[in-house]
Amino acid sequence: MKSIKLFLIAVLAVSLAACSTGPKLTKTDVLIIGGGGAGLVAAITAAEAGKNVILVEKMSAVGGNTIISATGMTASDTYLHLESGISFTKEDHFKRTMETGKNLANPELVQILVDESASAVQWLSDLGLKLKVRSEKDAFWLVPVEGHYGSQLVGVLLNKANQLKNLEIRTKTKALEFVYENGAVTGAKVEGPEGAYAIQAKALVLATGGMNNNPEMMAFYNAKYKDINTEMTTPSATGDGITMALAVNANLVDMEYMQVRPLSLNGDWYNERIVNSEDVSGIIVNQQAQRFVDETLAPKALASEILKTAEHSAYVIFDNRVLNTPDGKKYFEKGKGVQADTIEGLAALIGLDPTVLAKTVEEYNNGIDPFGRKVLGSLIEAPYQAVVTKPSNHYSMGGVEINANAQVIDRDGNVIKGLFAAGEVIGGLYGDGRVAGNNTLDDVVYGKIAGANAAK
Repeated sequence: MKSIKLFLIAVLAVSLAACSTGPKLTKTDVLIIGGGGAGLVAAITAAEAGKNVILVEKMSAVGGNTIISATGMTASDTYLHLESGISFTKEDHFKRTMETGKNLANPELVQILVDESASAVQWLSDLGLKLKVRSEKDAFWLVPVEGHYGSQLVGVLLNKANQLKNLEIRTKTKALEFVYENGAVTGAKVEGPEGAYAIQAKALVLATGGMNNNPEMMAFYNAKYKDINTEMTTPSATGDGITMALAVNANLVDMEYMQVRPLSLNGDWYNERIVNSEDVSGIIVNQQAQRFVDETLAPKALASEILKTAEHSAYVIFDNRVLNTPDGKKYFEKGKGVQADTIEGLAALIGLDPTVLAKTVEEYNNGIDPFGRKVLGSLIEAPYQAVVTKPSNHYSMGGVEINANAQVIDRDGNVIKGLFAAGEVIGGLYGDGRVAGNNTLDDVVYGKIAGANAAK
């Protein structure tokens, strides 16, 4: 009898443990999946509409790719433009966005982005984000008055979210799959510190970001990205939302298009100045120690040419004059470059043929260029430097198809009831190219649209 009692006590203890850490059901009005910029905006918007909101984020903190954004926001006809006397109109904004994407973007979605940009900037200003127009030359760009843009943007959003008592943020909680019943998405299965459970919701917003840290998924949609460098994105950008959306028959658009930076290193995107400056500039050579491209090509075209090489990488070669520029010094240090007093010595350090590299540099110095580079520099001042470079994926253009209400569309062209999307997980906004700063604008514009419609 005693042994039976002990057995029953043991079973009861195990059962109680299972209840405390095992599956459970949570109900809410709106469930937001993903805690980057778009997810936070959608959550705030739905909560301010009076709905109970749960936001789940698989990482230990919110922020996503938004928090590493360094450039600022693109917007048009804002109060900041009016105050500064610098013009960037909605017409300019629409044209620039469409042309950058080779006119492959959905014009309806782009027009909404443009039309709502001024109110998005005002909304962020009301939350405490301080921006300014960068310059007359870069009139489309709004940058922080001071400090780092992405961290400030996430900071004001998180501060607002924490003020809303009907908004709960659950970090370290990964969405696994949607609950799909009677033709509608009615919740999601998630896994957090307390175990796996389901969250039932009247509406859901998918805001899981892109697939930049998932080379296999990128290569599936475009084989040339098989060996792409993923250091320029956050670990959370693994395409989870794409997988979840496909399981409920969501349609995907523009998945083959990525934004790629050719010379990115450890958090610095815009290193093309190292090779395309009109005064002092370096060159790019392949594993055969030969130039193979016009180094002044647009970043995406330059990255594409580097990815065609046998090792999908190349060597940036420059001299002491470039090294003594702020960009050159930073690039050399971050790229763990090597240097030598002669070109032949430099070639030996990086495993290239010294004779061939010396000939390549000599021809460049003598103005011999079969690649169409309009302005040639020279490499004449020792010591000489080399940095190995590999293009990095920075942004996923493609994703789930949405309509003007941020509702997800299925492969038959119908709305998937109960499911909205915003942020980098959506497709259709950019086609084959993105204007810098439009992404954090669309986080706000479509985050607000998704959150508002999910709350109806």
